[in-house]
Amino acid sequence: IRILVIGNANAGKTTILEKVCHARGHEPVYLNRGNHEIEHQFQYPTAHGFVFHDSCGFEAGGAVELQKVKNFIEKKAKAVQLKDRLHAIWCAEIPNDRGMASAEMSLFESGTGNVPVIAIFTKMDALDQVARNQLMWNNDNLSPEEIEKQVPDLAEEIFQKKYLGRLDEVNHKPRYVVRLRDMNKEGTNCDELIAITSQTLDRDTKTVLSARDVTGSILRLIATCFFPLVSIFLLFYIII
Repeated sequence: IRILVIGNANAGKTTILEKVCHARGHEPVYLNRGNHEIEHQFQYPTAHGFVFHDSCGFEAGGAVELQKVKNFIEKKAKAVQLKDRLHAIWCAEIPNDRGMASAEMSLFESGTGNVPVIAIFTKMDALDQVARNQLMWNNDNLSPEEIEKQVPDLAEEIFQKKYLGRLDEVNHKPRYVVRLRDMNKEGTNCDELIAITSQTLDRDTKTVLSARDVTGSILRLIATCFFPLVSIFLLFYIII
């Protein structure tokens, strides 16, 4: 399963990949290096069924960088072999008080063809601090306890207005939206992202990818990440 990862350098893309692949402490293995950085494909030794591409420089938001991403998506859409096609795009974004980045908005306006996009909002806990600061500056009469009670509602209001609201206005909305928080802490995971990605694949690519290919990649990831003791049995099932 081939996934393009888009987002700012500090959006937590590496953390997402390490959490998804349970690859903390493991360096990615580059399978080949193309003419442009986006063509470099890599995977983690803990999740061989997944191949990733990173849209380095896309966050700059320039026309040249955006065109490189669009060209890559179109190229992969025409790939003859199923394993060479692009199956999903993960777009990582940090929620703050500035709203969606121009690069991501440009991509949503132009579209990605048949490749589904999953918008991943990382560091949702940072939006809590934005809401907290607004309450502190605009409400001198509120006690610290009252401020903390109002933080979740205001954070959600900011998120709905500056992110989800803008996504409703674009020509090509992301297929799903995933929210992640406290990803820098031990014990957090990307289970929801894994599940949603598998749902997207079932809906959009199962007609061109055999059930064996899709199920095999998902089972390999689940077996490696969640059930290491039974991974051998699952892989044996896939092979036969």
